[in-house]
Amino acid sequence: MADISKNLLVKGARGNVGKQFVYRKHGDDTIITLMPVFDPDAPSSEEQQETRNRFAAATCFARNILQSADYKKAYRKKATKGKTAHNIAIRDFLRPPVVKKIRTADYNGMPGSSIIIHAKDDFRVAAVKVSIFNADGTLLEEGHAFLSPVNLLTWTYTATQTNAVPVGSLIRAVASDIPGNTAALEVFV
Repeated sequence: MADISKNLLVKGARGNVGKQFVYRKHGDDTIITLMPVFDPDAPSSEEQQETRNRFAAATCFARNILQSADYKKAYRKKATKGKTAHNIAIRDFLRPPVVKKIRTADYNGMPGSSIIIHAKDDFRVAAVKVSIFNADGTLLEEGHAFLSPVNLLTWTYTATQTNAVPVGSLIRAVASDIPGNTAALEVFV
């Protein structure tokens, strides 16, 4: 792939040349690539069809979310050179968040004790839900963690119920992003 930045002869060119090369615009750049070769009659595999369906859903999500001026501004702000808000919205749909770590050092089973969750997404984590199960697997409590105003990767959940024996309890954190993708992490106290 060749990148043409200051050649006045082909700057802004689009289309193909002799069915060998394709000129494409990507942002302000003109890029030359080989003409793609594919068989339109070849049947698509299950994986190909699944990928096409995911991209169709991602495109639909991007079109809809960018109707909101606030989201359009936020996605545009995240776009780097050569990317658009539409590209970032598609990427956000295709990539789920990640729960990196759950810190339980301050959780002692008493109401008011805290659990710290580190969650990350390529755009924005929308919510983190925390569930606490006692040692025998019974759900004690669950609720939403709150985003730290200082560190935008850190979420804090404050316990509301008494857990008489916190050792052996299971803490589950589920992060979700704007498109609704989720990721979970579980740790034992």
